[in-house]
Amino acid sequence: MSFNDFTRHFTHLDLVHVGPDDWMNEPALHTKRPWRAVLARRRWRTGYNAGGGPQYKSTTAMNPQFHLHIPRGHVSKCHVVVSVMQEYSTVPTKKKNRTVLHPIGFALYEIPPTISRLTPVFINEHKPLDVTNHCIAREVVTFFTLPPGDYIIVPQTAHPNCDAKFLLRIFTDEQSIIWEVNDDNIVFWNTNEGYIEDACRHSTCRQIVSKYQPRYPTDVDALALKKILKGHWRDYLPGRPSFEICKNLIMLRDYTISGRLTILDVPGVLHLLELWKSAFLKFDRKRCGKTSSFNLRQILWESGATVSNKVLECLVLRFSKEAIISAETFIMAVVRLYLAHERYMNINGKTKGNILSLEEMILMTIYS
Repeated sequence: MSFNDFTRHFTHLDLVHVGPDDWMNEPALHTKRPWRAVLARRRWRTGYNAGGGPQYKSTTAMNPQFHLHIPRGHVSKCHVVVSVMQEYSTVPTKKKNRTVLHPIGFALYEIPPTISRLTPVFINEHKPLDVTNHCIAREVVTFFTLPPGDYIIVPQTAHPNCDAKFLLRIFTDEQSIIWEVNDDNIVFWNTNEGYIEDACRHSTCRQIVSKYQPRYPTDVDALALKKILKGHWRDYLPGRPSFEICKNLIMLRDYTISGRLTILDVPGVLHLLELWKSAFLKFDRKRCGKTSSFNLRQILWESGATVSNKVLECLVLRFSKEAIISAETFIMAVVRLYLAHERYMNINGKTKGNILSLEEMILMTIYS
């Protein structure tokens, strides 16, 4: 058939690639080289990872990210097919229960090997290698020819805060390594004895201890802690202390479940509050005691902690409201995070084999 006849009689052309399952199930295809395939079923969730397209500089980096590594030295180029498909239903339902199709697509960024995750800073300074046209469709597919290197694929909806489930498929015809970008659950600051002693060396901490020791008994409860914080809240909290915050702070050092902590523990708690306040205010630009829950990962990093994608999602679900997290709920969240790490280390030290992973312990503590 001539090319002119083809274009006159046909309007669409689909390229079909031989995937691993097709190759295994069909002996006639064994003479062909199959494409490598990676599938990931995920979802965009409001306030957590539904960050919108590249034009939303402050939130698009919160979308799910998938790292594609094409090794150097083997080939000069690699063919890559990326497909993003959103969940939809063909079963007739009532209009209010019908699945809404969003404009979907993805962005492809080339990154240096030293970069493990896209951040708002990186996105502000670097343009994507390619961005698909975001359209209301069941599936968006694009074919690439890429040289060896490192790339991050960011499936996204056109606008932020669009909830939907999606299936990401990545096919390559050469050797490649693909993984979802994730972080380990780590706390760089702790509440152990050494940390409390370090905090007490600061002159302000010594002054607080000397000021309140004569006024209070050896142990203070949440109500007494609230009175102490009232006199210093501008130095240690973004807002006035509540009774609920004080009860959460007590838990940091209440190993006997007495509802109290010693007066000597107060400087260490204040030192942690100072650190957390400084981290929160970097993202509370209006000084209103609130910030977008999209900022939570970065605030936790500034506070001395990193969390996995699953833990971050759980924190957003538990402590945010309408994609907003307040200073008070942030402190409650980070206290729960610290407690989970401490519990896990204590259990791990008492038993030879821990039946729970650290992530499982954190998820249980956050929802307890």
